[in-house]
Amino acid sequence: MRVATAALFLALAAGAAAAPVSGRLGTPTGVVPPLTLYAWSLSGARLYSVTTDGGQTSFTFDLPRGRYWLFATPAEPGAPPLYGAYTAFAACAHSAERDPAACGHELKVLSVGAHGQNGVELSDWHLDDAVTRDLDRIVGRPDGDGDEVRLAAPKFSEYPAPAYGGPRAAALAAGGDERLERDRELLAAAFAGAANFAGRMVLVRVGCGSGCEQAALVDLASGRVAYPPALAELPAGTPCSSQGPLVFRRDSRLLTVTGREQSELVTRYYVWDADGGQLRLVASLASALDERCAPRG
Repeated sequence: MRVATAALFLALAAGAAAAPVSGRLGTPTGVVPPLTLYAWSLSGARLYSVTTDGGQTSFTFDLPRGRYWLFATPAEPGAPPLYGAYTAFAACAHSAERDPAACGHELKVLSVGAHGQNGVELSDWHLDDAVTRDLDRIVGRPDGDGDEVRLAAPKFSEYPAPAYGGPRAAALAAGGDERLERDRELLAAAFAGAANFAGRMVLVRVGCGSGCEQAALVDLASGRVAYPPALAELPAGTPCSSQGPLVFRRDSRLLTVTGREQSELVTRYYVWDADGGQLRLVASLASALDERCAPRG
C-alpha cells in the first residue's frame, strides 16, 4: 500500500513538472519593448506570466504540460492596451509551406508536452476585436481604461470588414504610377500573402528614401495598388507605443497614424473607402505627451 501511494505521488509530481517553451518575439516595427508574456491554460483556466526586457527578441517560458494560448502586452509606462500573440498568422510567417488561406489571426493552441516546445512565434499584433475582448477578460481589463482620448476615439469595431472569400485577382493590376515598378518585388510578395487590413487588403510598408517609410495598399480581389497620401510619409517613431505609427486590423476598415507633433501626440483616424479607393479622415485626436506617457495606476 505504501509503495502504491508513493508511486501515485511520483506520478502526480511528474505530471505537474514544468517544461521549457521557447521562441521569438517580434513587433510590426522590429523594435521590441519590455513585455509581459502570458500563457492561459485552456484546461486549468489558470494564467501564467513572465516579463522580458526591452530589445529582447527571444523568450523561454516554463509551463506545466497542457494546452495554452500564448500572448503578450507592452509593459512600458503609458503603453496602450495592445496585444501580440501566437496565432496561425505568426506561425505561417516563417513556414516554408505557407498557405495564405490558413494564415488567420485567430489564437493558435500551443500544446506543451514533457519535452516542452520550441520555435514559437509570438509576433502577431493585428488581432481581431473578438480576440482582443477574450484577452481583456483573461487579464481582467475593464471595458475602457478611463483614458479620455481613447474613449472619444473611433473604434475598430465601428467599421467592420468581413473576411473576403471571393476570387483573387490573377496578378497585380498595371498602372501609370512609377512607384509600382520600383516596389514590384515587395508588392508581389504582399499580393501572394493573406489580407491584413479591411477584409481583403494587404498593407505593405515600402521605403521612400533615407529615413523615410511609406505604405501601399494591395487589393487581393482586383490586384489594384493604392498609395494613399495619408501613408506617404509615416512618422519615424511613436512615443509610448510598441506598435509604431500605424495601427490596423484585418477585420476593420479603420486605420490610425500616430506621431509626435511638438509637445503633443496626435492620432489621425482614417477609414478605407473601397469604392473610391482611398483613405478618408474621420477624426484627429491629440493629447499632451507628458499625460499620454505617464505610468498608469
